[in-house]
Amino acid sequence: MRTNIDLDDELIREARRYSKARTKRGLVEEALRTLVRVRSEERRRATYRDRLGALERKLAGLVLHDSPADLVRQDRETR
Repeated sequence: MRTNIDLDDELIREARRYSKARTKRGLVEEALRTLVRVRSEERRRATYRDRLGALERKLAGLVLHDSPADLVRQDRETR
């Protein structure tokens, strides 16, 4: 998508110190990817307790070799 945006020059200079991007476009794309990754990790962590509770309810009465927390952790690591 093509767009024109007015960027803060000082913020661009500071961001370039932390980035390997050579262009402003590359810098903006890296920033967007980082934002998506960070927010998706935040969401995943926020829902961890809910997912763990749902799994424990689903598995109530079953005898497992691993705890539900270990199962969720293994599932999370495979994603």
